[in-house]
Amino acid sequence: MSSAVDGPAGLDAAEQERPLVVSIQPTAIVDHLCVIRDEAELKALVPDEIGGSHRVELSEIQHILTTASAPAAGELAVPLVGEYFSKAGGSAANTTRGLAGFGIRTQLLGCRGFDEWGAFWASSMKRAHVGVERMAVKQGPTARSCILSCGGQRTMRTCMAGCPRLEPQELQAEDFEGAAWAFLSAYCLYVPGLLERAIELARGAGACVALELASFEVVRAFSESIKSLLESGAVDVAFCNEDEAVELAGGSPEQGLDYMAQHCRRLAVVTLGEKGCMIKETGADDVVAMPACAGVKAVDTTGAGDLFAAGFLFGLLNGMDRCGEIGCMAGGAVVQTLGAEMGREQWSWLHQRMHGELAGAVVRDSAAAVQQQELLACYALIEKQGRGVVYYGSARLKQDSPHWERAVHLGRDVANLLGCTTWSGGGPGMMEAATQGALLAGQRVAGIRIQREAGTTVLTASYLPSGSQVHCRYLSSRKVALVDSGVRMKESDRTAYIFLPGGLGTLDEFFEILTLVQLRKLGTKFPVPIILVDYDGFYAGLLQFLMACDSHGTVGAPELRDLIVAHDNEGVLDVLRQYYKLDVGQGEGSKRSPSKVYRASAFLQLGSEERAEAAGL
Repeated sequence: MSSAVDGPAGLDAAEQERPLVVSIQPTAIVDHLCVIRDEAELKALVPDEIGGSHRVELSEIQHILTTASAPAAGELAVPLVGEYFSKAGGSAANTTRGLAGFGIRTQLLGCRGFDEWGAFWASSMKRAHVGVERMAVKQGPTARSCILSCGGQRTMRTCMAGCPRLEPQELQAEDFEGAAWAFLSAYCLYVPGLLERAIELARGAGACVALELASFEVVRAFSESIKSLLESGAVDVAFCNEDEAVELAGGSPEQGLDYMAQHCRRLAVVTLGEKGCMIKETGADDVVAMPACAGVKAVDTTGAGDLFAAGFLFGLLNGMDRCGEIGCMAGGAVVQTLGAEMGREQWSWLHQRMHGELAGAVVRDSAAAVQQQELLACYALIEKQGRGVVYYGSARLKQDSPHWERAVHLGRDVANLLGCTTWSGGGPGMMEAATQGALLAGQRVAGIRIQREAGTTVLTASYLPSGSQVHCRYLSSRKVALVDSGVRMKESDRTAYIFLPGGLGTLDEFFEILTLVQLRKLGTKFPVPIILVDYDGFYAGLLQFLMACDSHGTVGAPELRDLIVAHDNEGVLDVLRQYYKLDVGQGEGSKRSPSKVYRASAFLQLGSEERAEAAGL
């Protein structure tokens, strides 16, 4: 890329972390949004055809904005139509911002004007964590668009006159190095040769190509070019709405879907607004129909398709099977606000739909403090690996500990018994022992890692397989994610929280989970066993403390009903067999005599002698 760029002076691009998705916004656009009360007022602003997107001169943009905010006669404080507000816009920019909101590293290529609106646009994208340091800055005005929303219909008027743009020769192979995907909009066709060069460079760098058809006006104007690109076999995934599909292939949206699926490398997607979407894989006969989200009250449809694409690509990047569902959720989230930029309330709604109530609450209450990007990466890993058994325990207990081999055997036997993912903090000690056991069983493992564990000074080398871990800088992100890894969202889920011998960190997690259960904030739809593994009476002092809490009235025994104490591995296996109604013959050592296992709530209600006998004290 040539020309001046936004970004820290003297910072070489190679020194920055490479993006996973690279997008192109040939000309930065600032959207001016306004809700119009009725069609009569809309016609007063737009004398020609209502609806659609048309290019106009700057004078018309200025007329719309000044009229929209002008006071009505005799009502000096009341606007004729309503105040407008401004947002960084552009189809590719909207999708890229959505991906960044999902925690995906992104880079936006293109050009903006050297004016106040260009600076506004760049600042807004930076705040959304979109990489714009390679965005060219040239003399001239930044493009502007009026988006008038009336009764759910959009009327767009855009001024591109005199605006600088990205030229094909400015794109370089290094712009796409390391990227997994290039997201490209057919709006690039307004710059001759730009889309073709972007696809060539992206494919040369090993990136997959996603093409979004922009609008039916674009498809109508550049039909032959779009068909040529699709038929070249260079596009992996194509997105369009039903109007664009009809314009592309004629007939029906289904015919447009079939045409794209014949030529794309992977799949084609047609969005259907409030009816959801259709997806067809290349070479497949069947069409997957995905309904839209229920219970969505649309305020403004601006950006619905852009955010759908962001959600869909997020699913593809994380190997999820529910890409269409996530796309529909993202589109459903953005239509609940004015404009194509989602606020915290919309992100909360989206993540609650995707991951459950706990995720929604975290995004709403503490995203800024705990780095939302970390949390979203954690949730993506949970979605990919599946929830399961979460192990907590000391990072300091090594292989010479008497508890090491027992933890390895427990991890192996529990993994074989339940067949679910084994989760941990990914650190050394008891976490490693249980995970190594699950690996011996050939089952899935995953971890939410932190930069430092107690008793260590550096981030240890990982024993976790590639793609099965997330690194967190903030302990709060890790804590929330590990809790979420063990919740049961479906009755068929088999999960548990297992506490092996540990110190302060383990007890911190232990009491946090008990507190979440006590306050009914764990976020699980079905009960989850919480098992305290009392090897050799390790937790005898903790049990004594809980007795004291009960006797002083600071904890009620019924609040500890979900806490189960087991003295050995066989006791843990017995608990899980009974909890999930599994064959009692499963698991190593099943012929041994039953181990002593008891609920903490019942234990606290026993007399002192009975307590001592039950606990083996």
